[in-house]
Amino acid sequence: MSTRKTASPEKTLPPSKRDRTRRRLLQAGVKVFAGKGIEAASIQEIAATAGVANGTFYNYFQSKEEIMEAAAIWVGVDYCERIKASAAHIPDGAERMSIGGRHYMTMALAQPELARFMISVAVFSPIWAEQVEPYILADLTLGVKQKRFAIASTAAAIDMITGTNFAGINSLLTGRTGRAHIPAVSATILRGLGMAPKEADEIARRPLPPLPPAPEA
Repeated sequence: MSTRKTASPEKTLPPSKRDRTRRRLLQAGVKVFAGKGIEAASIQEIAATAGVANGTFYNYFQSKEEIMEAAAIWVGVDYCERIKASAAHIPDGAERMSIGGRHYMTMALAQPELARFMISVAVFSPIWAEQVEPYILADLTLGVKQKRFAIASTAAAIDMITGTNFAGINSLLTGRTGRAHIPAVSATILRGLGMAPKEADEIARRPLPPLPPAPEA
């Protein structure tokens, strides 16, 4: 008889009290910043929305600027994870690239306050780039490997993708353009990555896969 023990499956530990409190503060930060704007938001209101004392806030964040950046990155990464899950069944790097950008631009129409808050942080935060750009890089690398894209350099391609998407979101937020702008921006990015115009335009108009629901507060 064998005496070798079978390895037990890894268990996912529940979040600690500290983790839960930090999450509540981040959720409250997103709600207050998106609802009132960065200038009008206050630490006191964020703490009250999270249901914690002002002193508790400072156990987690040192300033309004710190939680502002952390909250924007937290919701941005969560949104990227949901986009990634929505496209898990799609093997084509070009279509995956289009899906990511179009979901973010769609957010600008569906949740303009949230999109405005995220973009206001993303454009100057190096931490945002560290946390969010790997999702773009994964689809870019896949598209290059599949010979769907032909790029001069990875860094230049990332700049083109993020810069064009940010500009497209801003145009939607300011009302200069409407929903038809979303596939046009996506097709322009795909063309910039080396795709033929006809194919880029077709991919940019494919139906978006639905996003999984956002985590409960």
